[in-house]
Amino acid sequence: MKTFNIAKQFSTDPIGRFRSDGNRSGETFREDYLKPLLVSLEPDEKLEIIIDDGVESYGSSFLSEGFAGMVKYGYMTSDELLEKIEIKYSDEDFEFFKKKILEYISKAKYNSKIYQPTKP
Repeated sequence: MKTFNIAKQFSTDPIGRFRSDGNRSGETFREDYLKPLLVSLEPDEKLEIIIDDGVESYGSSFLSEGFAGMVKYGYMTSDELLEKIEIKYSDEDFEFFKKKILEYISKAKYNSKIYQPTKP
């Protein structure tokens, strides 16, 4: 199992949907971190994602673009993504964000959008 700590390896203040919103956006997280990590997994290996440990909060735009974007841009199906990730936290307040992540992934429509980078 590989582990990725969002606060320590990405940002303590993840915010925004697109790269045009800044370098802490959901698009940046997905394209530069999450997607390469998922591609590098061995078959049956999982990616543990730590969502608290230094992050105060998440906006829905970050979570939707960062996680559900994997599905809507056709990188993998909802079921494939849910099998490959484990969302972890120790602060009970972050159960809400885990539920939102899983909800966004589950509701995402596979390959429903063509990815067009929004680099400023």
